[in-house]
Amino acid sequence: MDMEYKKVWRFFSIADFEQEERWLNDMSASGWNFVRTNGLIFTFRKGTPGEFIYKMDLPENNAHGLGKEEYYLFLTECGNRIVCQNKDWIYLRKSAADGPFETSDNTYPRLKMVNKAYGYANKVLCRLLSVFTIIALVLKVLAISLSSDCLDGMSYGVAFGAIMSLALIFVPIISRLRRKMNILVDEIGIKR
Repeated sequence: MDMEYKKVWRFFSIADFEQEERWLNDMSASGWNFVRTNGLIFTFRKGTPGEFIYKMDLPENNAHGLGKEEYYLFLTECGNRIVCQNKDWIYLRKSAADGPFETSDNTYPRLKMVNKAYGYANKVLCRLLSVFTIIALVLKVLAISLSSDCLDGMSYGVAFGAIMSLALIFVPIISRLRRKMNILVDEIGIKR
């Protein structure tokens, strides 16, 4: 029997992981089971509508006191299947007949996930700033050693362009995650 596949181009930022989960579950409800993604292209296989539910996770090193492999084993022993991994994110699937991933009060797990995404976004931002700083410094050193005004200007251009680009991309993402964290913290405060 020939399996029917479909590919969908879709972009979600780090701050949009909850929308991404809802979208994957909506696709499952309409009979398209998630297979893999590279972050932009999502592949689905035709299946039974609503057969599976999906959840994303961002495992930390030593999550739950376990190493990464032990954590993955723990997840599978709990009835979850790791569908794919994209960068540091893992996509989990389980049978819809087994019930939801969370209990009725999922504020704490949501806060933990938003906090992990917030930390991840900050880590990515710091890594990118480090890379662009090194590139700008190398260009500056070359400009000084070669007495090149062109390379000198280029080093300033790379540094300024990198900082502006990263600020335009990451500041809104980090701000959205921070707002989500504050809302969830307020919810927890009200429930006490």
